[in-house]
Amino acid sequence: MFRIVGCLLIIAAGTGLGFSESLRLSERICTLEMLLQMVICLKGEISSGNASLPDAFCGTAGRMNGKYREFLINAANRMKAGNGEKLSQICRECAEASLKKSCLTHGEKDAFFSIGKYLGYLDREMQLRQLSLYEKNLEVEIGNLKKEASGKKKLYRGLGVFGGLLLAVLLV
Repeated sequence: MFRIVGCLLIIAAGTGLGFSESLRLSERICTLEMLLQMVICLKGEISSGNASLPDAFCGTAGRMNGKYREFLINAANRMKAGNGEKLSQICRECAEASLKKSCLTHGEKDAFFSIGKYLGYLDREMQLRQLSLYEKNLEVEIGNLKKEASGKKKLYRGLGVFGGLLLAVLLV
């Protein structure tokens, strides 16, 4: 009786791991889409509103929610404080604090963390070009992930179930 219950629990655990990884992939796509939305709003604030960076971050924060809003508000407040910090340092530290538990890969996190590296550099046109470049990269990444998502999700779930079954058979 205990063996059967143990086997069922092992199978359920393996299945749960597969579904968990599938959900992480969906969350990753959603996070990248929110970052894309944030970049588009920032571009709009800078180009149409002709706003300074702190004002653009505050204006964009009004359109975002959750950890993205927190990031934008914290970064804007630190920019307005004018403590002599570099914009790249402000953006990196605020992003790390707000998005530390996100499901993004290291490369995606680094790309986002370094958004301030060139954002405060030179003039408005340069800032818009940097945001456009980041926007294009995000669109490509989201497109690639969406193409692969269906197959990967099935694979993760299948491997989870198969792994649970295999482990249960080996333990019996």
